[in-house]
Amino acid sequence: MAQGAVPIRESVGAALRFSRENLRFIVIVAALGAVATTLISAIGIAAPALVPLVSLGTALVQTFVYAAFTGCALFGAPAVRNRWPADGGRVWAAMVVIAFLMFIVLVVVTIPVMIMLMVGPLASYVPELTRAGRDEAAVMAVMTRFVEEKPGAILAVMLFYAAIWFVLTSRLYLAAPATVDQRRILTFETWAWTKGATLRIIAARLMLLLPANILVGALGYLIGRLVGVNTLSPGAAAIAANPLGLIVYTLVASFITYALYLALEAGLSTSLYQGLKPAAARTATRGSTDL
Repeated sequence: MAQGAVPIRESVGAALRFSRENLRFIVIVAALGAVATTLISAIGIAAPALVPLVSLGTALVQTFVYAAFTGCALFGAPAVRNRWPADGGRVWAAMVVIAFLMFIVLVVVTIPVMIMLMVGPLASYVPELTRAGRDEAAVMAVMTRFVEEKPGAILAVMLFYAAIWFVLTSRLYLAAPATVDQRRILTFETWAWTKGATLRIIAARLMLLLPANILVGALGYLIGRLVGVNTLSPGAAAIAANPLGLIVYTLVASFITYALYLALEAGLSTSLYQGLKPAAARTATRGSTDL
C-alpha cells in the first residue's frame, strides 16, 4: 500500500489475506487466549465478588491476543514468540490511555446530552422523577416507560454516542500497530497520521468488522443455546442457571471471537498503519528503548 493511502477494499483484502495465510498461528493463539479467558471466568463463577477483577483479567487477555496478532501481521509468526510479552504490555498501556480519553470525552459529552433530554423528550417525565426522589424502583419504572414511549429519542442518543466512538477510535486506530512496530507506547502521536482518512477508516471497519461482529454474535447465541446458556440473561442469572454450560460457552465463544473478529481487526489496523504511517516512523529504528 502506498504511503498515505487508505484504499478501503485493499485494506479489507489485506486483513482477509492475513487471516487466511496465518490460520494455524491464529488458531493456536486464539485457543490459548480462550483457555485463559475461560479460567479467569471460572474464578468469577466460583467467587462472584471477584467479578471486577475478572473483567480486568479478560480485557488483559484480549489485549495480549491482539498484540500477538498484530506482531504476526507486522513481522511474521516466528518473530512473535520473542516479542509478545513486551508487545502485549505496551499495547495494554496504550489501550488504558485511550480508554481514559474515551471516558473523559463521554463524561463531558453526557452533560449537554442530558440537558437536551431534560428540556426535550424527557421534560414531561421530570415531575414524576422528582416525586420518585431516591426510590430506585420508582425511578427505574419511569425511565423504563420513557424508553418504551420515546424509542426515537433513545435511538438518536445511541447513534450520537456511536458516532463519537467511531470517530475517536478511528482517529486512534493505528495506536496498537504503531506501538508494536516502534516498540514504544504510542497513542496521541498517531492522531495526526489519520487526519483526512477518518471516514475511509470507518468505512473499512464497517465493511469488514460489522459482518464479522454479526457472525460472531450469531454463532455465540447458537452455541449458548446448544449448551443451555441464555446469552441474553444478566451474568448472575446465567451463572445460577447453568455454571458448567457457561464455562463451555465461554471457551468456545472466546475462541471464535479471537480467531475470527480479533484477527481480522488486527490485520485491518496493521494494513492501515502500513499505509498511513509517516516517513519518520518508517525509518525509526526497531531498537527503540522499551517503555
